[in-house]
Amino acid sequence: MGAFLELTRPSVWLLSVLGLIVGMRFIAVPINQWILPIITVFAICASGSVINDFFDRSIDSINKPKRPLASGKVTPQESLWLYLALVSVGLVAAFFVSINFFWLAAINAYLLYVYSWKIKKNWMGNLLDTYLAISVFLAPVLISGGFLDILSSPLIYLAPIPFFVNYGREILKAVEDIKGDKKAKARTLPVILGEKRAILFGKLMVFVGALCLFIPYYFRVFGASGEYYFMFALAVFASSIFILGMRNITKVQKLVKVLMFLVLFAFFWFAPA
Repeated sequence: MGAFLELTRPSVWLLSVLGLIVGMRFIAVPINQWILPIITVFAICASGSVINDFFDRSIDSINKPKRPLASGKVTPQESLWLYLALVSVGLVAAFFVSINFFWLAAINAYLLYVYSWKIKKNWMGNLLDTYLAISVFLAPVLISGGFLDILSSPLIYLAPIPFFVNYGREILKAVEDIKGDKKAKARTLPVILGEKRAILFGKLMVFVGALCLFIPYYFRVFGASGEYYFMFALAVFASSIFILGMRNITKVQKLVKVLMFLVLFAFFWFAPA
């Protein structure tokens, strides 16, 4: 059972679920309406991790030999059954939220499959992965509204932060996988740019994301809590400067993930009541 849970990558879907919860709190979705959206995001996000490992099992045998599929703890057939079960649960749950929420879930489920199958192996993969992360953050608008309502939502001022930070982290993660990607003839950004340039670009994206922390403060998104949020933003921004000088990429991308969790918790904590 532990191998199947590991296959879903809990740290990834937990971050996505937290992003959804932050969005629901920001636009004041009643708590009794949280369950089905959370189930949807968990299931669709987890299914994406499973199908990603299914298509990456040969590359993971080089880059990450301890992963469940690469190590043989889970068979390819078992992973496909788990993927189908998760996608089904996610789409059924989304259907009972709203039609717009369902369409976003269906589109994202499709994109996750295509991403894992084809797109991940070229430079567009990191951008698509980042879109998927941001869509979860904006999805609460669709619980009772339409796609155009996203543009007038306060969440639009927060979205650039996770966009750039997640994009930078995905590039840094791709640097760690460069050996297997080259062998598989993948055209990821680190393969195209080279390791050093990709690391610099990834760190700069994280830095830009940290700069974007001041956007919601400027537009007074947090209301009376704005000054406290500003002090938090300064601390995270200082951390991003420190990250620019770090050389261990594994430690960098893990630190970025911790900062992403902290930022989402801050969004939740400082959200207007």
